Amino acid sequence: MFEKVCHIGPALDVQGGISSVLASYKKLFELPDENFMPSYNGSFVRSLPLFVCLCLKLLFCPPDVPCFQIHTSFNGSFFRKFLVSLCLRLRRKKYVVHVHGSRFIRMCETSPKFVQRFIRCYFRHSAMVVCITPDMQEFLDDFVGKGVCRYVVIPNPCSTIAEVPVDLTLHEKPVKIVFSGRYGQRKGVYDLIKAFSNANFKIPAELYLFGDGEVEKVKSVVAESPKAALIHVSDWLKHEEYLKTLAQFDFLALPSYAETFGMSLVEAMGLGMPVVAARSGGVPYVVRDGVDGFLVDAGDVQMLSKKLETLVDDTALRVRMGRDAWMDAVKNYKSDVVLDKLENAYEGMK
Repeated sequence: MFEKVCHIGPALDVQGGISSVLASYKKLFELPDENFMPSYNGSFVRSLPLFVCLCLKLLFCPPDVPCFQIHTSFNGSFFRKFLVSLCLRLRRKKYVVHVHGSRFIRMCETSPKFVQRFIRCYFRHSAMVVCITPDMQEFLDDFVGKGVCRYVVIPNPCSTIAEVPVDLTLHEKPVKIVFSGRYGQRKGVYDLIKAFSNANFKIPAELYLFGDGEVEKVKSVVAESPKAALIHVSDWLKHEEYLKTLAQFDFLALPSYAETFGMSLVEAMGLGMPVVAARSGGVPYVVRDGVDGFLVDAGDVQMLSKKLETLVDDTALRVRMGRDAWMDAVKNYKSDVVLDKLENAYEGMK
């Protein structure tokens, strides 16, 4: 049944987490173009005609499919998808809500009462709710109402899990730490720069930053670091280019304050690299502390610095954690594993 489901979300070429997931769905599960209906193309203004046409199509000539999977994040994404769900309900079409976005929980908690009613209505009329990690299910079950919705927990698939883990012992010094994400406090990039600057490494190490957002501010902060020469700031790379370079690094650091899943963590783990991440959102369900890498409290720069030191200075530990991380990624995030979970979920919905 899953191969016939129509996915509603941003266009596949839009930069962002949901688009990456949809592109992975299309590639990994060999889904045709007609299985995807875009509601957003990267710009609010340019997306208006696209969104209006989508709603009109759903109202007057909806595709003949068994179900629609609506990929939902916070704020504008939610309101667009809520209107889409109203169109589908008017045509008595089934829809599944797939929840993305690290700030969706905060939106639910801080929105006015009338918006909270819209959110609850949106979920209560769904045929099923797909959560990426268990913490989202726990929150929604409490927020929407106990036993009201049918939930399934299905992680995002990773298309780049290696057949064998990278051999970290072949990497030359210095040890290379990588960060990938939007530059800003939410992703913890400034904490990472400070922690790296404060660390006392026994082995030479360098930090490589890839991202967009507050690029100039990041460069300014790095310039003031006593280790400025060892910190390399790059603009956002195309995803394919970033993945081609990822295997040359030794481990990834993502001390984010809000993270639903952390695909960059899984991408690194899938190559055989350990990770250092903050205990935020669903990350503790992705990274096993002390096994795949280390978890620290968001904002704890001192502990982050210590964990960076530990992974840089202990090659054997870095290699062992990298292999454990790879085995975890193979077990949980390979395409066939995720596809089986999706198919079982839809079969159970009949």
